[in-house]
Amino acid sequence: MEIDLELPSSDQEKLESGVNTNECIMDSASELRGIDEAASSCLVEEVVEACGLNAIEGVIDGGDKVEESGVGVDVVGEGGISVPQNGLKFETKEAAYAFYRDYALSVGFGITIKASRRSKKNGKFIDVKIACSRFGSKRESSVSVNPRSCTKTDCKAGMHMKRTEDEKWVIYSFVKEHNHEICKEDYDNATGRRNKQSGAVARPKKGLQLALDEDDVKVMLEYFMCMQAENSNFFYAIDLDHEKRMRNVFWIDAKGRHDYHSFCDVVFFDTFYVSSKYKLPFVPIIGVNNHFQFVLLGCALIGEHSASSFLWLMHTWLKAVGGQAPKVIITDQERFLNEAVVDVFPDTRHYYSLWHVFSKIPENLSAVMNQSEIFMLKFNKCIYQSQTDEQFEKRWWKMVHRFELREDEWVHSLYENRIKWVPTFIRDTSLAGMSTTERSGSVASFFDKYIHREAVFKEFMEQYKAFLEDGYEMEAKAEFETQNKQPALRSLSSFEKQASTLYTDAVFKKFQVEVLGVVSCHLQKESEDEATINFRVDDFEERQNFLVSWSKSTMDICCICRSFEYRGFLCKHAILVLQMSGVSNIPSRYILKRWTKGAKINQAVDKVSKSLHYRVQRFNDLCKKAIKLGKEGSLSKEAYDIAVRTLEEVLENCVGLNNSVKSVLEPNTLDVLGFPGFEEENCDNCLAKSSKKKRTYKKKKVYSEAGGIKIGLQESYQQMDQINSRAHHTDNCYIPQQDTQEVV
Repeated sequence: MEIDLELPSSDQEKLESGVNTNECIMDSASELRGIDEAASSCLVEEVVEACGLNAIEGVIDGGDKVEESGVGVDVVGEGGISVPQNGLKFETKEAAYAFYRDYALSVGFGITIKASRRSKKNGKFIDVKIACSRFGSKRESSVSVNPRSCTKTDCKAGMHMKRTEDEKWVIYSFVKEHNHEICKEDYDNATGRRNKQSGAVARPKKGLQLALDEDDVKVMLEYFMCMQAENSNFFYAIDLDHEKRMRNVFWIDAKGRHDYHSFCDVVFFDTFYVSSKYKLPFVPIIGVNNHFQFVLLGCALIGEHSASSFLWLMHTWLKAVGGQAPKVIITDQERFLNEAVVDVFPDTRHYYSLWHVFSKIPENLSAVMNQSEIFMLKFNKCIYQSQTDEQFEKRWWKMVHRFELREDEWVHSLYENRIKWVPTFIRDTSLAGMSTTERSGSVASFFDKYIHREAVFKEFMEQYKAFLEDGYEMEAKAEFETQNKQPALRSLSSFEKQASTLYTDAVFKKFQVEVLGVVSCHLQKESEDEATINFRVDDFEERQNFLVSWSKSTMDICCICRSFEYRGFLCKHAILVLQMSGVSNIPSRYILKRWTKGAKINQAVDKVSKSLHYRVQRFNDLCKKAIKLGKEGSLSKEAYDIAVRTLEEVLENCVGLNNSVKSVLEPNTLDVLGFPGFEEENCDNCLAKSSKKKRTYKKKKVYSEAGGIKIGLQESYQQMDQINSRAHHTDNCYIPQQDTQEVV
């Protein structure tokens, strides 16, 4: 339905009383509020209030000519959205209206004609005011033919356009800010699109819709279901917005959940691919195993780069790994990440990725770097060579004053958060090699070669599978070499010999470099008090001096190179001091279990047993043990007979125990816990080894737990109905029930 802004006032009044409400541009509750003819003016003002407008479809489209003012205003805003600007000119008022209509569609709010004025001499419009559909206050009325769903909030957002002397139209004023939350339903209600067929008008894509199409969602869900059929410890969750559209996705495989129990000391939430504007907003959650290898502890696709998205991600990840928070979390230096970590992990130490801080220097301090060649020398000296907190403070403020950075907001934020990234403040912990000055030197960069900036989802999935297979192969090879090969010793050092029996092969080789590097260092005592001796170590290889503090009574040693804090083992400077102090073995506190050969052997069996609060976890644990029993029990007839007799006896005892305890609050069937029945089907989207097995799933509708109402992803995301047969909806998050159903 076209809107004729040139409609004479007599016909305009007819619109108010028109009976054909389907054709009317106003709903039946709208009214012509009045005509105000000022005595001192030759203008007539018509004020029309409406909750919705069918925005001149067919008259003007997005390709209309839009002319900028002579000032040259740039109307392209954030995310490619054209934002109205004062002074922007248009050929016609219809073109101006279409421009604001498209802007409202992009942002997601409804619009209405608030007021318009005509010249009393010729009856032509001279200005028009367009407002947010929530302008004005709610009017009390006992009768409403078509009550509005958009609540009035007296919103002031809108655009005022006027006709110029040359018959053009110019934006006279524009108010961008709304006093209410932006809700896409407002636009649908205002334009009457809610009751139209979904294919009539294309909805703007946002969030994950920009990265995933309909086929991508189908592939992803099939992969999730297939992986969960292979191993019920595979966990996934889907975050939906108020329109039931996919906002964020998280998943973690069984191996990742298992690895976390062994390597939960340091976790890196890597937002590199999101902040670097990769087409696929991938966020890997990274750990390091005892072979100094990349471990994938979870994956996410983030549709919104916001605090709420990362709050959801971190809460969901914490649930997936059993509620055990890591000791250390590393993230990029972003405000919303700070907020999420504080909320979800209040007792966890939070550090910034060192390479991320350094990568931001050219972006934020380019002017200083161009003006002074020695800036980075002074910056590095302040960061890496400060031996105490006091020395860092002195050097920092000297640098700030010298390069006139006191008013720089980014520099100020670095100082405010100095304990999260400056080496001298990182004490009594280890970052396990996860924080380096360059990304290429970090374990986190291992995934970089598997993904490129323009990769689409199908490419990503293929590379993701290749990454997993390569990771399994590398870990198996490293484990074999560690358990079956004795490392070659290259010195007479007792420290080297001790490390060869404890560390994995990969970590031992790194430590061995430090042992052999001792010969390039010279030791000199600097000072001494009752508890501590301070040494200066001249490192001729690195052409630098290092301060090492040693306390024999407590066996504490600290070097300003922070090798132990950043990598998890002692440096050559500390080894030299220990040698010269008569210590022949590495103090036990400086041998981290995470780097040892036994880091994953019989990993806390009793502790795991105590933590099995969910029935599904107990079921999975018993299945694993049954598989081991099957392998051993099938090797001979004698072993088989023993296994069968024992199993029958154990089964009888369990049945008797369960029958005697009728008050137990656990469900009686595994189906309640989300063990869906499945037959054979070809899972083309599984890993290579998984795809050889065929399974089928019983297709069931997804219901909300409270009301039994079917929930599906809106329109193009209807494939969500294929989700796990007993998934339920909690806080707009799809999580398979076996991962959420808690049983006492």
